[in-house]
Amino acid sequence: MVPGRRDNTESSKWLLRVVVGGGCVKVVEQRKAKALKGDKSRSYQLINPDNVGSRRFMITLVEVRPGGSTPPHEHRTVESMYFILEGRGEVPSGRSGRGKTVGAHTAVYFPAGSVHGIRNTGRTKLVYLSCHAPPYEIEELYRHWREEEFVTTGG
Repeated sequence: MVPGRRDNTESSKWLLRVVVGGGCVKVVEQRKAKALKGDKSRSYQLINPDNVGSRRFMITLVEVRPGGSTPPHEHRTVESMYFILEGRGEVPSGRSGRGKTVGAHTAVYFPAGSVHGIRNTGRTKLVYLSCHAPPYEIEELYRHWREEEFVTTGG
């Protein structure tokens, strides 16, 4: 509840929403998070609708070995962001195929409908947080990567 307000609402410049009794804090340890295997990579599902009930975003921790990647793909209605924690990689810069090199302590924003992915171009492990709003079916995306080179999802 916002101090000085009589109703049970919270507001910001983005959203006015009803607060219903708060909710419980949920803690997810990486070692207990579901892990998906990719191209020389592992994606730990830290925050998502299935494990904590998040409705507006999801966060995964991704580790990519040298030479590996999260293949280029797009989500029509999902905004995405990578925050590089360790290592060095290359992200696509639009549909031109040209890449942009990124390193530790760097955030990269991908608007909904834009192509995104990352390739480890370094000699050490690339580690990054992958954040998406709203959540989407990430397991479906990983299944499609085994069958197709480029994937576009509705979410």
